[in-house]
Amino acid sequence: MPATPDALAPDRILVNAIIHTVDDANPMATAVAISGGRFVAVGNDDEIETLAGSSTSVENLGGAAVVPGLIDAHNHLQATGRMLREVQLYDTRAMSEIVERVAARVREMAKGEWVVGRGWDESLLAEGGHPTRHDLDAVSPDNPVVIHRVWNKLVCNSVALRVAGIDRETPDPPADVLYSGSFERDEDGVPTGLFRDRAKEMITDHIPEPTEDERVAAVEAACRTYNAVCLTGVAEPGLYPQEIRAFDRARREGKLTVRTDMLMAAWGFGAPDTEEGLEERFESLGVGGGLGDDLLRLEGIKLMIDGGMSDRTARMFDAYLNEPDNRGTWAVEPRRLVRLIRWVHDLGWPMDIHTCGDEAQETVVKAFAGAQRENPKPWLRHRVHHAYFPTPAALAAMAEAGIPAVVSSPFLTNLGEGFVNSVGLERASRAMPMRTYLNAGVPLAGSSDSSITDYNPWVGIHAAVNRTTATGRDLGKDVEALTPGEALRSYTLGGAFVTGREDRQGSIAVGKLADLVVLDRDPLAISPTELDQVKPTATMLGGEWVYRA
Repeated sequence: MPATPDALAPDRILVNAIIHTVDDANPMATAVAISGGRFVAVGNDDEIETLAGSSTSVENLGGAAVVPGLIDAHNHLQATGRMLREVQLYDTRAMSEIVERVAARVREMAKGEWVVGRGWDESLLAEGGHPTRHDLDAVSPDNPVVIHRVWNKLVCNSVALRVAGIDRETPDPPADVLYSGSFERDEDGVPTGLFRDRAKEMITDHIPEPTEDERVAAVEAACRTYNAVCLTGVAEPGLYPQEIRAFDRARREGKLTVRTDMLMAAWGFGAPDTEEGLEERFESLGVGGGLGDDLLRLEGIKLMIDGGMSDRTARMFDAYLNEPDNRGTWAVEPRRLVRLIRWVHDLGWPMDIHTCGDEAQETVVKAFAGAQRENPKPWLRHRVHHAYFPTPAALAAMAEAGIPAVVSSPFLTNLGEGFVNSVGLERASRAMPMRTYLNAGVPLAGSSDSSITDYNPWVGIHAAVNRTTATGRDLGKDVEALTPGEALRSYTLGGAFVTGREDRQGSIAVGKLADLVVLDRDPLAISPTELDQVKPTATMLGGEWVYRA
């Protein structure tokens, strides 16, 4: 057969691979051809090699496994980039470990500089409780310290309390404001340093805001880190204008190597006075979701309307364990929420809404389904993230309107013990019922919600398949576990569907963007218990290598 004319030849050919395409029409291949940043042929070695011209780069992958670039459908990339410079507390299992890590960072800081850490979880600490200002004061008498729980609480030291002007005379947050939160006091009325819900802002408002240069550096750092764990795409929720500017600048400077769908922060994030003018802001943009290109888009709007499970603030139909009067908290009043959902839908923006409790989820998905029935806009991919406990009515609404469940599967491992403490083992074992979603015909996407928990998608894939907590406790594996292939699909085509990109991302198919990862082992041929050990040897974005081991 004559050689392909150079003008028609692909830029790059990859051969001798085990390619899991996640394309139902052509699920397996050994070679691909790439031109102009897209796949132009997918097949076997012989047929693809015949396409090479004199300038085509041909690479032999030595029989390695290849999958599409992975997509995290709910991931705080920019915040994770900043978190990478903070004190890491996710794997701490005793108070002494927390204190030692804070002490080590204090020794590196100038007097008066803020020390920030993140990731402790009282359900995994040997002491079973949370740190206090006294623990932190012992190692940081001159630096303000804030250490964030995995979700929705923080502890600060006495220096931070003084900087914030908080003492025994400081009044409690207003009780008549939704999700206002609280701060803990000891028996003498002195703050212990523990703050919950929006009361955290009493401390965090005093931490210096990052500069634009620091935000851009955070995007760049996160992109390098994400490419090194196979991520080539994220939906980045809850952004403010200064954060959007940083993404735009990172893109212009060539530092953005993860395709990013940005969602603007809306209702439920801060106190009511911070939400004034949101409707005018969104309406004045004059466009709907999807403005941008294949690397960076302004895709949608995020709302946060209830709390979390392990801190017992998710809005539930039934009470929490041993708290008969506690069914969680609304961050947005439900009747107002339903009106806002319809208004945003009519405006033309897709929504990603935080729903942890079953009542919160049912309220939201019924409003989504109603909006799509009454004013059909099927291109708007409204979705719920976390989506722990769907009721039968919620499942029906999600199936009817094609509403994706964006499940944060790493939570099962890293936060699962907190779920058990809050609602008991039987209910906790039904959290994030992925098999139930698939059986009901509900679109499913994987996510980490980093920096809440591990951004590594293989940790999420492992959790979806094995469903065990950090202590090894089974959380409904026999009923709700996915197969490795289904879990991989949730982080590829499932993630692409969430943002309406399934025509260009999520599988290795002709015409799609050439995003793929070469792996150190075949994830569909190893023991499911090893899935969290999978690593890339190379990651490609748009036909160019952005990471090599």
